[in-house]
Amino acid sequence: MSVQGILVGALLVLAGVTAVISLSGVALMAGTANRLHYLAPVSTIGALAVAAAVVVEQSLDARGIKALIVLAILAGLAPVLVHATARAARVRRFGDWRLDRTPSRSSGRR
Repeated sequence: MSVQGILVGALLVLAGVTAVISLSGVALMAGTANRLHYLAPVSTIGALAVAAAVVVEQSLDARGIKALIVLAILAGLAPVLVHATARAARVRRFGDWRLDRTPSRSSGRR
């Protein structure tokens, strides 16, 4: 087995271990907000490891560039998705996402 193959395997194992640890955190933590924090390693470390494995295997050809594009999109959209999920959970629990549920003066309502 070549050094390239060993490196690709190690990166994919890192991605898998990251996913298992994140899954364990999601399964064991209490509360939606606490569980959402454990999703970050999969979308950062795991995705970076997979993209790096593709780049090591394919270099920067079309597949490697596509892997980096997917990584960039995932890194940009994952925090937005987590925020939207947390906000939806808060609305479900409290009926509103704001901390202060009184109408503000700037909203035009009195």
